Amino acid sequence: MPSSKGSCPPVRLTPSFWAGLVAGLFVLSAFAGFNIVIDPTGEFGLSGRHSFNRAPPPTVVASGKARGNPAFFARAIRESDAKYFLIGSSRTRRGFDTCGLPDVLVLSGSAWALPEQLQVQRLVLVGRKKPATLLMEVGLPTTLPPVIDDPGRAALSVALSPRTTLQALETVAHSLSNKPIQPTYTACRDTNGVEAPNWHKAAVEARHAVDRLDASPQAILRQQATLLAMADLADQICVKEGLRHTVVFYTLPSTPSGSPGAVEAGLFNRNSERLARVFELRPAAPGGCKVQFLNLASIPPGPPGAQALWRSRENWLDYTHFSPGLGAWALEVLLKN
Repeated sequence: MPSSKGSCPPVRLTPSFWAGLVAGLFVLSAFAGFNIVIDPTGEFGLSGRHSFNRAPPPTVVASGKARGNPAFFARAIRESDAKYFLIGSSRTRRGFDTCGLPDVLVLSGSAWALPEQLQVQRLVLVGRKKPATLLMEVGLPTTLPPVIDDPGRAALSVALSPRTTLQALETVAHSLSNKPIQPTYTACRDTNGVEAPNWHKAAVEARHAVDRLDASPQAILRQQATLLAMADLADQICVKEGLRHTVVFYTLPSTPSGSPGAVEAGLFNRNSERLARVFELRPAAPGGCKVQFLNLASIPPGPPGAQALWRSRENWLDYTHFSPGLGAWALEVLLKN
């Protein structure tokens, strides 16, 4: 039957079309390959592997930190001789002063929770040549999604990003210049001092944080299952690689007295006690890691009578972050394991 009037002719894929397609794919592959090889923000584990990408400039390093992807710290982990790895959220970064402790490496992100800690656990333990101790703070479950929901999709986005190309070019220029190379990937402290807390702002932020908590029985059980799975994975790595690493999950007081989250603090303490009992009953795997759960929330660390200091907001940076003064007592306990 003849075609109706006005119908479109069939599309013909000419040799020119295929040549253009192949050329476009080649350019795109070269573009992505350049970004991957230079790896300015550490997404692909190649940062610092070559002379031309050994020293990303400070602005590029800051961009990598801001993304919150645990993969950013792969280089710091690879190049570090640390024995202890403090892994956690902004509480870990702000509450522990590790400047005088070369054996301790802090690995943290502002919104990190168990999914991010699991990624860092793998980065530290897999392929390690010496026993390591992982110290990971546990909080209440939240409704927040993982920082990197799909690592594969995130890596593809970075590889094809023009912004990554610009950062890669900056990295090559900085690495091949005569400028001194500074260890800018991690820092023992983000600031040199502590500003006076703004308690009005802190109360608003604390209320938002409380709204994001998910203390339902289902969420609590998922958290427990995830922690046990992380412990099992660590055991598998220890058995496979013949090293006995130490994995310590711990809790600290969640907030001082007078906080908008005071009610949730009671639930947090009860959950900490329950998790401690769960791990006490967990059987040790033959040849596995040393795995334990330290409940430092119900009875905070420190000298006799120090518990009252943990309750006073004067010793906190806000209603979420404890001060390095309190953190020093906690760190003393954690480093004994």
